[in-house]
Amino acid sequence: MLMLEKDKFLREFSISEKTFEATGIKWKTLEEIYDDYVKLVPLLEKKADEFTFKLIDSKAVHSVRRRVKKPTHLIEKIIRKGKKYQKRNINVDNYKEIITDLIGVRVLHLFKEDWVEVHKEILKTWDIAETPQINVRPGDYSEEFLEKAKEFMNCDIIIREHGYRSVHYLIEVPLEETNEKVYTEMQVRTVFEEAWSEIDHIIRYPYDVNNPILNEYLSIFNRIVGSADEMGTFIKNLKPTVSENFGPESDRELDNKFK
Repeated sequence: MLMLEKDKFLREFSISEKTFEATGIKWKTLEEIYDDYVKLVPLLEKKADEFTFKLIDSKAVHSVRRRVKKPTHLIEKIIRKGKKYQKRNINVDNYKEIITDLIGVRVLHLFKEDWVEVHKEILKTWDIAETPQINVRPGDYSEEFLEKAKEFMNCDIIIREHGYRSVHYLIEVPLEETNEKVYTEMQVRTVFEEAWSEIDHIIRYPYDVNNPILNEYLSIFNRIVGSADEMGTFIKNLKPTVSENFGPESDRELDNKFK
């Protein structure tokens, strides 16, 4: 059994004894989860790689990022959300079903509309445990697009005034070696959305989530990201016209004018 030293752990993650005690979770329970999860990690790493291999060659996919939650970060999350998990009587037998982001995958694409093809690929390849959620800011998409996404693609639309833009999937993952199942949280977004999300996370988490000054500037940055995505779509749609009128043939015509 691996040792998870309580005092050392609480110091490392800046958790007070009072905060831990307020969760109502026994340290022995956390030790059991930790020991079990350490043995599970190699299997999860293998599954995470499978997601990358299956997605990376898809036409609309720009890149794929994957991660398996570290054992210490798993324990820290259980403590941080302690009462929520304590109410569900979290233990070594059920934590794999309660915590759904043991594997995290991010699928990035270049243009906003590329999401539709990525969505189809995901549904074709994996079993979805919940209805996908499209997180958008007001004005990101036309009402017509959102209605079609809700009706024909079976997605829930979540309007977030100050949040990020991303489509969330919860995917059921069977572990053949242990005859169990875990869940993977997959997020699909543009490369611009990913850049904003990464910067937002580094700046705000874990101690400045409610900082009004940082939130205001990050909100401005978020709107700039939305404009960048709009510009990308506009340029993509403009390209056929520009190529036709200002391509190699038109260059030669321009050269002839100066002869």
